[in-house]
Amino acid sequence: MARHPFQDSLDNLVSYLSDAQNILETIRLKNADLANRRVSQGNKTGAGAPPGHQRSLNRAVVVAAVGATEAFFEDLAIAAANAIPALKPPSDWYQIDGTRGMVQTPSPYNVAKMLWTLYRYDPRPDWDIVVTTSPAESNNGNGSNWRIDRTSYQGTDAADFFTAMVKVRHGFAHQDGAETPPHRAGIVNVTPSGKISIQSHHAENSISAVLQMAIQSTIGLSNALGMTGNFRWKTKMTEAGWADILTNTPVAAIITTSGDWSHWQVPDSRSGRF
Repeated sequence: MARHPFQDSLDNLVSYLSDAQNILETIRLKNADLANRRVSQGNKTGAGAPPGHQRSLNRAVVVAAVGATEAFFEDLAIAAANAIPALKPPSDWYQIDGTRGMVQTPSPYNVAKMLWTLYRYDPRPDWDIVVTTSPAESNNGNGSNWRIDRTSYQGTDAADFFTAMVKVRHGFAHQDGAETPPHRAGIVNVTPSGKISIQSHHAENSISAVLQMAIQSTIGLSNALGMTGNFRWKTKMTEAGWADILTNTPVAAIITTSGDWSHWQVPDSRSGRF
């Protein structure tokens, strides 16, 4: 089967997500160093509360992940126009990228508006994501903060999850108190006292959610436009940790069972990633 016209968009997503993943890797290295220092000081396990500055780093991961989403959906929309020239809009009517781009604020509504306006495709019903949550954020502050639960968000709920991500980005980037993100298990915990808590698993989930939604939207738009072609799983995707991130998600099930994908690489359980 021929190479799929959207392959480059998925390839480019590796680069788009790299800043978010690099910040997350920095958090992990700093935490490992802190744990080692605690052990050297007599703490048997090295466990303990993370330093205060990690909250800012966690938010920075979410900010970078939202930026990657904007870049990806612009890329995907342009790829569709290039693949089917008859669908290419007049640039002065619908600006896909640039300062007047349709997803400068990449909310679910704006992403859906752009793809529906151009291609009559709304990706939100195709979103089916799995993230990690803690009992505390799932039960109004009651229970452990340790992330032990897997939570699925589909359709509207997945869109609400991403809306909370965008509001985290907006509040962090603009210091806008009016844009306080809503409580959403897995991405932001608003405590009973009104304090916003962005934890390390929220940072991880922001990357995972973007990756899952991006792949599902790529497949969905391809189907909506009647495109054919083969998606190839690249080594650089595995090197970026994608195979591990997608373990036990609906996206992994699609990739491993669909005849439209080749060269899937089984995640390495020893890698310790995600």
